[in-house]
Amino acid sequence: MTSTNTAEIPCCTATAWGKLIETEISPTKGSDITIGGDMKVPAYITDSPSESKKGVVIFPDVWGITNRVRAIADTIASEGYNVLVVDCYYGDTLDKTPDLVEFLSKYSYDKISKEIGAAIDFLVSKSVDKESIAALGFCWGGWAVAKSASEGVSWKCAVSPHPSAKVESFIWKNDEAAMFEKCPMPFLLMPAGDDPDNIKPGSPVVDMLEEKGGKSVPFPRMVHGWTSRGDLSKDEVKEDAEKALQLATDFIKVN
Repeated sequence: MTSTNTAEIPCCTATAWGKLIETEISPTKGSDITIGGDMKVPAYITDSPSESKKGVVIFPDVWGITNRVRAIADTIASEGYNVLVVDCYYGDTLDKTPDLVEFLSKYSYDKISKEIGAAIDFLVSKSVDKESIAALGFCWGGWAVAKSASEGVSWKCAVSPHPSAKVESFIWKNDEAAMFEKCPMPFLLMPAGDDPDNIKPGSPVVDMLEEKGGKSVPFPRMVHGWTSRGDLSKDEVKEDAEKALQLATDFIKVN
């Protein structure tokens, strides 16, 4: 079921998928852990089935680390990556802080930068090459990836299904295009049909990303949030969620 909100909001679209109703079997390949020493950042780690120096950091949406996100991490790990999902909210979700503007305003880049550093350091401690760490972000997580890259975090490449990049302008009153301009790595965006036009092919933002090896692959029949929160009992949602995950994995492999 999609959201019934009709007002413009700063992260998801008005027609976005709402909270995922967790009916899926919990994955068993990874483990819920904390990282960052005394920071105790909640995270989920799932290792490559064979020795690997490649890693991926996943940033979830405003609903935190769900079983769907864990399962996505497991799938990427099976392709030869050590995958860490990091919860920069420390268990906070939109359930606990239902005002979206209030929720997002608590998590500035200055607030989450140490958690991002802890995620990278943790993978490096597992013998992952720092230069071989990619990033994947869902919704708000797409903003976290882009913002961190614009602030100097060196991701090998990045992927974001239905990115909520407009957090940069709506919440933080900064130039969204300028943020993307400062992202040096190949960046794959996968906007839904109801996502903003500025992250779709032909826009100045996407033109900039293409110059750096990135691209935008739209999913016009989907609505915002379909990969991490969509109803997979619907054939078209399941098909496009699987396609997006394959595109993400392929992009990370070649970059």
